[in-house]
Amino acid sequence: MKGKVVLITGATRGIGRAGALQLASLGAGLLLLGRHRGRLEEVARLSRAAGSPEVRTFVVDLSSQEQVTEFGKRLILSEPKLDVLWNNAGAYYTERKVTPEGYERTWAINHLAYVRLTQSLLPLLEKADDPRVICTASEAHRWGGVRWDNLQGENQWDGWRAYCLTKLTNILYVSEQGRRLGDSKVRICAMHPGLVNSSLGDDNRGMGGLAFLWLKRIFGRTNEQGADTAVWLASREERPVQGGYYAKRRQIVPSLAARSVADAERLWSVSGAKP
Repeated sequence: MKGKVVLITGATRGIGRAGALQLASLGAGLLLLGRHRGRLEEVARLSRAAGSPEVRTFVVDLSSQEQVTEFGKRLILSEPKLDVLWNNAGAYYTERKVTPEGYERTWAINHLAYVRLTQSLLPLLEKADDPRVICTASEAHRWGGVRWDNLQGENQWDGWRAYCLTKLTNILYVSEQGRRLGDSKVRICAMHPGLVNSSLGDDNRGMGGLAFLWLKRIFGRTNEQGADTAVWLASREERPVQGGYYAKRRQIVPSLAARSVADAERLWSVSGAKP
């Protein structure tokens, strides 16, 4: 990864942090995004110690479409290229809340930020020799279902179902973006990190939050194990399959719902993606 620049969202904790350190040890330059400046600076320090030649940090709230858009514009002007974009930041909430822009938080962070950031940075990715976009999805997508009248829990709310839906839309977006990129040198793919004992959902209260916490603690993989497939996709010589879905360093077949071309096309329009 020497000479390459990798942008990682959600880089302060969990698999984002672990992946940053692994990529740093391979010699990659890093652009780290997160909400907490102190945590970003700590990961940056550790990444430099691990071998990264250059690390820069950016405080961005990915639940804000305005902040995501402005960050993309600034990066286009300041960077000569971007080799890898790892859309990794994610959230799971048991309580429904809406952002100041009117989006449900899970939908804004887990789905809309992926779409907006990827499309904002495509011109920068196209300046690299072998650009790649990796999106952290999940096998939880198999429990997701698209209800067009309830995409943001407007009519019926369940935090776990909202999370599963966004992991499904991650794969639908990747497949549609991949179809539109076609033979472009920019490759986009999704990956499943496994059940990881990370900080995802740790702030949730109630029985649902407690059950998920204990599930992670007992059965979860380490953050390093969870980051492994993303690091492999970013660093291996062979390019990912356009629009592919990966787990444990191999391509796998997502659910039937995740392979719906009609839903992927409709999601593209609903998400405000560019023509």
